[in-house]
Amino acid sequence: MTVRYIAFHAAERPGALALIQDGRQITFAELGRDVRRFTRALRDFGLPRGASAAIGCADVYCHWLMRLAFERLGVATASLPGEEHLKSQPFLDHFDLVLSPGPIPARTIRRHQSVSPDWLGRVLSSEEEDPGDAASEGPDHPLRILYTSGTTGVSKRLLYPRRIHERSIAKSMWFNGVTRGARYLLTVPFSVGSSYANATACIRSGGTVVVESRMPVGQAIASLGITHVALPPAQLKQVLDELPAGFARPQGLTVFSFGAAVASGLRERALAGLATELCDMYGSNEAGYVSSVRLRDGAANACVWPGVQVEIVDEHDRPLPQGETGRIRVKTDCMVEGYLDDPETTRRMFRGGWFYAGDTGILHGPRHLQVLGRSDELLNIGWLKLSPAFLEDRVLGAVEARDVGICALPNADGIEEVCVVVSGAQCGDRELLARITSAFASHQIGSFGVVRADRIPRNENGKILRDALRSLAASVARPAQAKSVD
Repeated sequence: MTVRYIAFHAAERPGALALIQDGRQITFAELGRDVRRFTRALRDFGLPRGASAAIGCADVYCHWLMRLAFERLGVATASLPGEEHLKSQPFLDHFDLVLSPGPIPARTIRRHQSVSPDWLGRVLSSEEEDPGDAASEGPDHPLRILYTSGTTGVSKRLLYPRRIHERSIAKSMWFNGVTRGARYLLTVPFSVGSSYANATACIRSGGTVVVESRMPVGQAIASLGITHVALPPAQLKQVLDELPAGFARPQGLTVFSFGAAVASGLRERALAGLATELCDMYGSNEAGYVSSVRLRDGAANACVWPGVQVEIVDEHDRPLPQGETGRIRVKTDCMVEGYLDDPETTRRMFRGGWFYAGDTGILHGPRHLQVLGRSDELLNIGWLKLSPAFLEDRVLGAVEARDVGICALPNADGIEEVCVVVSGAQCGDRELLARITSAFASHQIGSFGVVRADRIPRNENGKILRDALRSLAASVARPAQAKSVD
């Protein structure tokens, strides 16, 4: 349990820094006291062990305190990904308590606590819970609830019992190599499972987690002594693009990237101008990390992690020999049993003790995995998985056109970006780009391109031929470019 590690560090080194949030320095002693304050306040809600709570709080420190306090109380928690989940009644109805700023529109929420500055201030100035150790829970006690859409494009919920939570953090501590001298820059919200695991691994090791919103990531890395940072490929590219002229490559920085493969050109840029070491991670929320490439120079096949089995299978789930291309399926010691309240998708994605990740790959030897890409139609944009059909509907609702098809194409840095192919649009190029930009305004898709075509390639059943669409889009030399605004 993380609070036990915090108590140890607070006793051994009470003045050591646990968190730096926009310049505010918080010691392990302060962190321990504030966890006990939140434990006392949250205990007053009377939630039984095994209950669940959803947390929507932009203040990282207070968000973390609530998660740690609920862990001490035996309550499973979910970090809400964003405002859209505060408006999503079907998801919030599942929780015994929702903590978020402002009112909640859903009428059937069981219980809601407004996370206002006044309420947070009262809790932080209140009396502490008894510092005695929390009661131990069994390995299958529910601890975390995570949202994911990676395999099907539809948001689903995963339940992590304590055994998976503990194994995930232990593996993060092992792989990340964090020590009490580490400084981990938090760049991804806690709703991303690996973000919370990495931050928790740093705290348990006695290191310092840094949250910095006042300056660009590159400046924070250089000025705050950062040793570890996690950056999905699109964010890594943005950081590299924004580095000022004359930026001095820091000593001993490890960059973790996840969600999509880092292209060779981007790897070279990162290692030349930013990172001492780049770790390209492959995995999923359902199964945890499966493999990784740890690079200082050159390239290598991903090495499969301990506790993980990987097979490459054909369309009939028959294992293929090494060196042949097929679908990836995995078994891990951090794998959940399925999706909450979604038995149909569980049966489809979890079969015979294996999880089918929706990717294709090749095994080059027993523990060397090469991931080739998605085996289904989902677009893999940075670390987000997007449904092309959903985006096509958005475009068709905003543009008078004969047909629309959406695919993903690599940009000059090898990062996949959305490409919108439009047939028979009834407006000029500038208006077309403006309308599509407006259609994507509430969706985090980053930069995208727009091209015109005589027709969208479809089969006899009307299904878009995605490979043909990609070839068509790639044949256009200079698509019109824009960026979504969210």
